[in-house]
Amino acid sequence: MTLMTQIATGAAETAAAVSETTTVVEEVKMTGQVSSQKARKVSEVAQKAVAVAKTGRKAVDESVTGMGHIQDQVSSIADSIMRLSEQSQAIGEIIATVKDLAEQSNLLAVNAAIEAAKAGEQGKGFAVVAQEVKSLAEQSREATAQVRSILNDIQKATNAAVLATEQGNQAVGVGVRQSREAGEAIRQMGESIEEAAQAAVQIVASSQEQTTGMDQVVMAMSNIKQASEENVSGMKQVEQTLQNLHDLGQKLKQLVEQYKTD
Repeated sequence: MTLMTQIATGAAETAAAVSETTTVVEEVKMTGQVSSQKARKVSEVAQKAVAVAKTGRKAVDESVTGMGHIQDQVSSIADSIMRLSEQSQAIGEIIATVKDLAEQSNLLAVNAAIEAAKAGEQGKGFAVVAQEVKSLAEQSREATAQVRSILNDIQKATNAAVLATEQGNQAVGVGVRQSREAGEAIRQMGESIEEAAQAAVQIVASSQEQTTGMDQVVMAMSNIKQASEENVSGMKQVEQTLQNLHDLGQKLKQLVEQYKTD
């Protein structure tokens, strides 16, 4: 094998290797494009998830604020009920005093009736008054008993309301705490998703840079392949020219030999 043939063969092998490398680079480029598309999709989904997380956090914050208002209202109602309970107790004490006065008036009326009976005819008028006082005392005692019964019912209802408001206040407190915990969890989740979205954006940017680099490599390899093919073609032409020169030299040599013989 002549030197030119070896050079041409090497150039052809180089062109084949360049062609194979170009194919591999194209495959890598396609893979990078697919990765870029998937990363872009991940970024879009992550951005939507971030928006949803922000909306959820806002809703939780509004819920916490609303429950805080409810807690304030429940506390205000509880305070009002406690004041009502205290007033009911004060009224009960007044009723007890009125009851005592009614009993004392009844006792005085009985004593007055006894004294009137002792006085005979002169005490009849006083006896009538004593009877009226006794009747009024009985009515007062019955009225105070009814009021006492009503106050007892009010006191029971008030105690039940106080207990209910305390339980409601505790439930609201638990709800506020749980809502805040949920809000914190959503906030952390949103931050994680946002980090993932940023990472996906960086992947997209890197993939685009990789694709650009691969395009440049493909172009360079294409230029090398074209140059190698041109070299192979040129080497073949040179080899053919040398072969022609060699054949011409042989013919000239034969002519010279014939001339010497003649």
